Amino acid sequence: MKRVLIIISALLITLSAKGQDYERAVSARLGTSIGASYKQFLTAGAAFEAMGSIDIIGKDDRKMTLSAYGEYHYNLGVDGLSVFGGPGASFGLYVAGKYKDGAVLSIDLISGIEYKLPDYPFILAFDWNPQFQMVTNAGIKPANFGLSLRYTF
Repeated sequence: MKRVLIIISALLITLSAKGQDYERAVSARLGTSIGASYKQFLTAGAAFEAMGSIDIIGKDDRKMTLSAYGEYHYNLGVDGLSVFGGPGASFGLYVAGKYKDGAVLSIDLISGIEYKLPDYPFILAFDWNPQFQMVTNAGIKPANFGLSLRYTF
């Protein structure tokens, strides 16, 4: 019974969670890949993010991808600080290395933390984006990390 009450309480807290205090953002991302993204909040805690990137690590698997994510944001009780996560998908092409001209198709997850600078339209974000690649060099690709600077509007 105690476990059930804890689970119900956690669900109620989650349902009342509110996301960041901005509606849209564009960003530059640097990490295991470089790229840019656009994020649009659909509700107070749910957002859609589209990302384009080019991998910069690994000579055998350099690829260009377009990705889309459904993200849920949760405030951490500190002004401007929140965590986010959700599912997504990517597609693209290998542009160099032994897989050159091969297709990329993957099911993705994204999770991270972001901080909205008070009184400024900027956000610093860090994310982890593991992928399950299904064609050309198929397998789990867990090493995809990035640091983003977002401009909100």
